[in-house]
Amino acid sequence: MLLKIFCGVILAASLLSLSAVESHALVQDQKPSSAAPQAAEAENFHKAGYNFTLERNFKKALESYLSELPLRRATNDKLGEAWTLNAIGETYSNLDDNQQALSYYNQALPLFRQLQESHGEARTLHGLAASYLELNEMQRALECLTLLLPIVRASKDRQWEGWVLNDIGAAYWELGNQEKAFEYFNQRLAYERDRKNEVGEASALRTLGSAYEIAGDKTKALDCYRKALAIRLRMSDTMESDSLNREVNELREAIKRLQQ
Repeated sequence: MLLKIFCGVILAASLLSLSAVESHALVQDQKPSSAAPQAAEAENFHKAGYNFTLERNFKKALESYLSELPLRRATNDKLGEAWTLNAIGETYSNLDDNQQALSYYNQALPLFRQLQESHGEARTLHGLAASYLELNEMQRALECLTLLLPIVRASKDRQWEGWVLNDIGAAYWELGNQEKAFEYFNQRLAYERDRKNEVGEASALRTLGSAYEIAGDKTKALDCYRKALAIRLRMSDTMESDSLNREVNELREAIKRLQQ
């Protein structure tokens, strides 16, 4: 499926979906001031869920978060409830149960909005988009990504704006709107160049190359692949990694394919 070529890795890697460590810190920072036993018990369940997530034991993590949820509600900890609902959604997503993930994300989203917690809203919209993509519901994924973009742009750390632009482009492509897809792919390229982010620029060029190739424009595809390859080769002069070597080889193969 074309969307997987464009953004399957992006959705897995995007830091809009925070690491377990960051999630744990957020809930700790926002926990209620009450020293009630229920609040402490909720925190213990959260710590357990966090540890199980680090171990990739998602079934145990889910048990912990589901036990945490009624305690957050009993202590009227709305922010803790929202983050717990989001954690449950993410855990169901990790278990490939995207319908259940959507159910919990959709409970978390209005709470984050009510509390004007933009970080949580962004993370939940990203989770919703990822689940809709997995379920091949492209229009709904696009709606979530479009809502996510201005939140990312308004945040202090805009580094993930490029990934969101790319995912919006990929969603438009899957919906058959190549004109809008190219618009967003090019926005992503301009954004990465403006930030002088060569890794992002090479990725954006490769995405554009793939799109132009599939659209039948070999000249533009070759231009993008060659520019991406030049960046990757410069990078390989100062660093060594299997993924970088694989990227270089794949770009060379793409150029060779189009020159035949």
